[in-house]
Amino acid sequence: MTTRSYALFMNGIYKEVLDDIIRAQSKDPGLQLYLQPYSGSAIARLRDDPPDLSDPVQLYASITDDLQRVHYAANVIRWEDKTQIGPFRKDLIERRLQQYQPTEEGLYNAAGEGDGTSLNLLTVVQVTQIENPFDVRLLVKVEDGEPLSPNRNRSGGWSYVMPEPLNS
Repeated sequence: MTTRSYALFMNGIYKEVLDDIIRAQSKDPGLQLYLQPYSGSAIARLRDDPPDLSDPVQLYASITDDLQRVHYAANVIRWEDKTQIGPFRKDLIERRLQQYQPTEEGLYNAAGEGDGTSLNLLTVVQVTQIENPFDVRLLVKVEDGEPLSPNRNRSGGWSYVMPEPLNS
């Protein structure tokens, strides 16, 4: 397995969404499920150098109720532009969301409807809850070598961070 030179930090995912994935993957560890970051901008590194099962991208996530600490980790194995997903794949994704991720309420803004603010679809495996959540300042941004700021008051957005937290 190739090791990427970066990981992805996502700020403020709903805990219920992540817990749905963990429940489903505990029964079927290879099950591929989805995260839908709410943004009209592509996660460029994933778009330009797509991850896969043999070369995943480590994901760290805070939750909406605690933006200052990392509560979950996962492996991203696919990136898709929701506006480019064909009908067969869209149907498969919708069925999986309905069956395994009911709190997601389907594939939203998939065809650019509404305000078009949800372009990215991430396929994730091995979602885990971190037993002892850690401060986001232990994640170091790739772009400038500085720790993530703990001053977070709103969900959304992502940063490219070093693959391993400080003190790990």
